[in-house]
Amino acid sequence: MDISYSDLLENDVHAVTSKKALEAAIGALKTEARKTGGNDDFSTLELQDVSEPVLADFKKFADATAEFATRNKQLTPNRIADVAIAGMLSASPDCHTYYVNAQGAGFSSRPVRSTGTDARIPSGGTSLGGPDQAGLTGKVLPGGIAYITWRDFISESNYRIGDALRAMLDKAVANGAKAWLFDLRGNFGGIGPTDQMASWFLNGEPTLTTMLKTGSSGTTTALKELRLPDAYQLPMVIILNDRGGSGPEVLTAALKENKRATVVGQKSTGCLGAFYLVPFSDGGQIAVAEREFVGGVTGTKYNNVGISPDVPADDATAVDKAIEILKQKIAGG
Repeated sequence: MDISYSDLLENDVHAVTSKKALEAAIGALKTEARKTGGNDDFSTLELQDVSEPVLADFKKFADATAEFATRNKQLTPNRIADVAIAGMLSASPDCHTYYVNAQGAGFSSRPVRSTGTDARIPSGGTSLGGPDQAGLTGKVLPGGIAYITWRDFISESNYRIGDALRAMLDKAVANGAKAWLFDLRGNFGGIGPTDQMASWFLNGEPTLTTMLKTGSSGTTTALKELRLPDAYQLPMVIILNDRGGSGPEVLTAALKENKRATVVGQKSTGCLGAFYLVPFSDGGQIAVAEREFVGGVTGTKYNNVGISPDVPADDATAVDKAIEILKQKIAGG
């Protein structure tokens, strides 16, 4: 519990306070006691409302928790630790903040319950290949619209989604592509070259600003040397919904911020950031969101909020709506 407390207070991008984190842990323990037929009495503690670890605060909490445990023999020490840590993390909900105990049970500070569907690949058209190990699938639809979808941002020794996607873009252009339609529903991100992908379609513009607990750590810009030739600078639509997030949202936000892509569908999950991971000696681990990304052009907050579509559409009609938009852009030159 002490490691989790220190890690959360030191690294949490949302600057949760000692008081808020420990009060959330206490509340979770009291709820667990009631659920298990125990005694929910817990000493009243005076805690400091500061966003840094306070050794005196944690000692008060640890001593009071030990007393609480003597009144609740039905709760094992491991269960008390699990409940307390999960409670602390709930004080600063973020999709990148979570705890996994030694038995492999996970506790998320911000459970995400999606209602949307995965990508819906349209019928017809000329295949560009796939699906491969990242689910990368493409086809050129009537009118020259290159539909491409993938489910993972994978970068491994034997496979890199950036290389595979670039090869598919090359093939699409060779097959007469006139517009890009990226369907990123059901894409759960991963470790992938989102900056590289955004740079393909930009020309040195700001992409995203990284926020830390202490404030902004700077704004990244697209790399001009990675911009693709004019044959690739085609009208673009990206389809999103609340199923998936992180990598696809980072890519979409960068392109949306610079008005390079039109976003169709529904508001996305809102998981734009990165975490600091601490492994425990017993095999468990805790991750705390230490960074979040906001719009590099507008400063818009997307993490825990989501990216709003430019053109709303439900899952059943999103592809048709995207095709309609792209046909208009193609016709308009």
